[in-house]
Amino acid sequence: MKDGAGMALSRPAKTLDPKVTFLRALTGFSGLRDRDLVSLASLFDEVRLEAGERLIREGEPGHELFLLADGLALVSLREEALATVGAGELVGEMSLLDPAPSSATVTALTPVRALVAGARSFGALLGRPEVMRLLALTLTRRLRASQGSPAPWQQGRSGSGMSPAPR
Repeated sequence: MKDGAGMALSRPAKTLDPKVTFLRALTGFSGLRDRDLVSLASLFDEVRLEAGERLIREGEPGHELFLLADGLALVSLREEALATVGAGELVGEMSLLDPAPSSATVTALTPVRALVAGARSFGALLGRPEVMRLLALTLTRRLRASQGSPAPWQQGRSGSGMSPAPR
């Protein structure tokens, strides 16, 4: 592109949605094209919670899937700590797959930024193979952890293990 004097003009750099940037950094999504990441990101809203706020309450119906972007949250059952989850990990997916009440409480330990998908968006997410892989990985690892089978990824945490991709 040239201006009236024939000088080349540079195009302004595209700024990507922070949700897209975060999703790209996850190992499971790092190979996706920008347009696929933009499409995937459009299914999520961003929420911010303060330390002490609950994402999920045990025994109540769950209606949202949370993908933690920043911060730490405690997963507890009957007030007993089970695990700490952080960036790249999912919580709430079980209530969207099964209509039973939430099996645990998840409380922000630090300020948390998360991507959240409600039931309607979750249905669209299930049509995406990369999301199904993430869910399968998350559920498999949690099942192993609940059976007391340590896995190489386990270092005092449970969750999806969708850590940020190496740079």
